[in-house]
Amino acid sequence: MSLSLLTFLCLGLYLPVWNALRVTQPYRVVGFRGEVELFCSYHHTGRHEPEELRVTLYRGVYGEGKQEVCTSSFTHNQTSFQVEGEREVGCRGQLGPGRVNLTISGLRGNDTDLYYCGIEVLYPAPYLRVFGNGTLLYIPEEPGCSLPEAQGTSDMGETSVRLALVAANILIVISVVTFLLYQVLQRKRRFGGITQMISQNDGRFGYGNFQ
Repeated sequence: MSLSLLTFLCLGLYLPVWNALRVTQPYRVVGFRGEVELFCSYHHTGRHEPEELRVTLYRGVYGEGKQEVCTSSFTHNQTSFQVEGEREVGCRGQLGPGRVNLTISGLRGNDTDLYYCGIEVLYPAPYLRVFGNGTLLYIPEEPGCSLPEAQGTSDMGETSVRLALVAANILIVISVVTFLLYQVLQRKRRFGGITQMISQNDGRFGYGNFQ
C-alpha cells in the first residue's frame, strides 16, 4: 500500500462528521371547516439517522413572541400521534421517513396566522433544533356558524312587530269607544237642558188651559 493512500485512510478516520438538519414547509395552506393539513418535511445529514425526535407547531412571527400550539415527541418506528393543544385545538400527526404530516383541527377565522414547524433531534447526539420558514394558514369563517343567532334575532324582530300591531289596534279601539261615549254624553246633556227650559216656561206668559 502506498504512503499517500495510507495517509488518506488514516486522516479519514479522524475527519469530523457534520450533523445538519433542514426543515421545509409550504408557503400557504387554506383550511376547511376549521381543519387544515400542514406538511413538515425534514432532512437530516449525519452518520446516524435520528431515532427520537420532537415536532412543535408554533404560531406567530418567528422571534417575536411566537406561541406554541402543540408538541409531541416520537420515535422513528412510530406511525402516528395525537395531542391536544391550546383552547380546543387538536393536532394529529402522520409520520413517515423525513416528514411529519400535521392535521390541526378546532381552528377559527381569527386563527389565520403564520405557523412554524420546529423539528428537534433528541437522540442520538448531537441535539439539533431547526425551524421551517413558516406557512400562512388561512382559516375561512364558516357562514353557518352565525345562522342560529341570526334566526333568533329575526324571530325576536317579528314578535316585536306583532306586539306593536296588537297594541296599536287596542289603542284604536279604545279611542273609538271613548269618542262614542263622549258623543253620547254630549247629546244627553244637550237634550236634558232643552227639556228643563221648556218645563220652566210653561206658565210664564199667562197662557191658561183652554176648556
